[in-house]
Amino acid sequence: MVVIACIAVAIGAGILMWRLFLPRSLCGELSCIQLSGQTAYRLNQIYTDSPETYRALYAAGNRYIRIDTQRSNPTEAATELDASVLRMKALFEKAPAPYPGDISDAIVCDPAFTPSYDVAKLADGTDVQYFIGYLNDRMTFGSCSQDQAVYKGLMAFLYCPAAKLTLRIEFIAPAKEFMAHVTEIMQQFHSMRCGK
Repeated sequence: MVVIACIAVAIGAGILMWRLFLPRSLCGELSCIQLSGQTAYRLNQIYTDSPETYRALYAAGNRYIRIDTQRSNPTEAATELDASVLRMKALFEKAPAPYPGDISDAIVCDPAFTPSYDVAKLADGTDVQYFIGYLNDRMTFGSCSQDQAVYKGLMAFLYCPAAKLTLRIEFIAPAKEFMAHVTEIMQQFHSMRCGK
């Protein structure tokens, strides 16, 4: 009986030590941000959870928040954010066709499906750059036609200096729902601020 009690105490102490020294997630349960309606979102899938990177998808009904958070050196954060924005813009630039010919000499996205770009200040004064555009059935930006435009979303890039984190956060919904509730989604986006 005493042996069983000692084993139970040892296991309990081991679990406590493991939890105390386990590296904290950068943004588990969306802790790196705060926004209105946040508690409605539940973890759907974790892609990466390491001491340096956190990538996950959260869902609330048929609305989603996808987050990609990385530790960043404050002196390099602006460069990282600008590079992310440039990569996104480059996806929709007119590009020469790999095999130019009679049908097309260039690959071009219909302007109606090219994401719009803007900048804003969030509730806490944080600068944010963002795109609003269409996503395909795999929730990936790049839909250039109506038949591909399954979802619509807002992709934002920001830096949280207190936590030294660079964030890419996406608010995604089926295209028709996004359009029907765009004011509500934009209010949720503008309510966002860096977490504690």
